[in-house]
Amino acid sequence: MLASCDQPANENGNERLRMGRVIFFNESSYRVNVRRDTFSGPIVVELSSGEIRTVDVRISDHAFGTTFAIEYLFPVTDGFDVDSGEIFAVGIDMNVQINRVVEENMPITIQIPQPTALEFRTAFIRILNAHSLPVDFRYFGSIQMQAGTGNIPIAPGRTGVFKLDQIPAGERNTFQGFNVVSTFDSTPVPAFTAQNGVIYSFTFNGSMVIKTGEQTIIFRKLNGYVHGF
Repeated sequence: MLASCDQPANENGNERLRMGRVIFFNESSYRVNVRRDTFSGPIVVELSSGEIRTVDVRISDHAFGTTFAIEYLFPVTDGFDVDSGEIFAVGIDMNVQINRVVEENMPITIQIPQPTALEFRTAFIRILNAHSLPVDFRYFGSIQMQAGTGNIPIAPGRTGVFKLDQIPAGERNTFQGFNVVSTFDSTPVPAFTAQNGVIYSFTFNGSMVIKTGEQTIIFRKLNGYVHGF
């Protein structure tokens, strides 16, 4: 028995997985993730603003088609002297869930529009380490990893950025129990109330942690570029 090497197998490895060709055109101002089925489904493709990419996608399971849910990404580290790498705020527009029937040998084009009603899934806290020693950021004693790279210590003069994922949509949570820990001391972060779509900024000066502000992430297009805050 002979089998074609270029035919993908299904999860059991014994049957060709039927695929259709989809051309994605990101017409929005934002970098996007395209997820299959739901906003928590697998990522099919990532696209920069204006990018066109052709992807093989599993054919639709039924006549109702396949749903493609779009995540719009905004880099929240622009202008930060960060240790955390590139970090994105994820915005979703419940109106941008595109349903199309994917078939074999029938290429289709999906145009990703500009969002009109973005909502956010997370907030962020950033800690500027103005101390002369590296510090860790902890929550009730548990060491927190920086968003983006997963690094732990924040180097002197740098900023660590951390996600606050425990906030239900449309609600506010009060956070306490955060500490900045250096070699010799543990310094509490003042309790604060947070909501999704906001960056909360603090500075550690070696003896205390001071809240320096909060910035609401605003998705908007100015002169062909995307800006925030």
